[in-house]
Amino acid sequence: MISIIIPVLNEEKTIARLLQQLKQFGHEIPYEIIVVDGGSKDQTVSIAEKWAIVYQLKNANRGAQLNYGVEKSSGDCLWFLHSDSRLGATKNLLDDIQTVLADKRYSAGFFKLSFDSSDCFYRYLAETSNLRARYLGLVFGDQGLFTTRKSYDEVGGFESIPLMEDWRLSRKLRKLGRFYQLPVEIVTSSRRFRKGKLRTHLKMHKIKLLYLMGMSPEKLAQRYYK
Repeated sequence: MISIIIPVLNEEKTIARLLQQLKQFGHEIPYEIIVVDGGSKDQTVSIAEKWAIVYQLKNANRGAQLNYGVEKSSGDCLWFLHSDSRLGATKNLLDDIQTVLADKRYSAGFFKLSFDSSDCFYRYLAETSNLRARYLGLVFGDQGLFTTRKSYDEVGGFESIPLMEDWRLSRKLRKLGRFYQLPVEIVTSSRRFRKGKLRTHLKMHKIKLLYLMGMSPEKLAQRYYK
């Protein structure tokens, strides 16, 4: 079974579209959809309950949400998604994921990132993100990371931290084996850049640099969400 785990917080405008797309998968390969809400104030939970198993963790950070979703899941394959993502294709996708994870050379896999805009700035972001994941083994949450439960447990899973939880997990998984990039697009929202593309891009690089210099994820989150 493949467990699809989605952390959410106030995502009433995005969650239905993703869940409806995931429900298009056939029944050849069993799968479950688990949504873990971190204390939404909108209609996220009631919407998600139409298509997924929903758990609520009040005031939880994203790392805790993801780890809780794994604890409640049943699959031997784990696939992590952001609610504002959508898949470029669904045909044979679950079979492709299982095929990658059955290959002992790979500890995890991810998708080809793109944005919901054709602007050259977003094409640049997508290409550099794909190169970073492919050659440095740094896969962020919007790239649809998937791995086996065995590998997830072996590296200790997601840490209960508000930021960089995906960075830390992918670095640990990369030590177990190579990553495989599925040639299927995962389209992510450009909404985080709407207050200024260059300013937001530079801010994200600053967060990464401060993390490498030793700043805690808690302090980084205060800067990121400010």
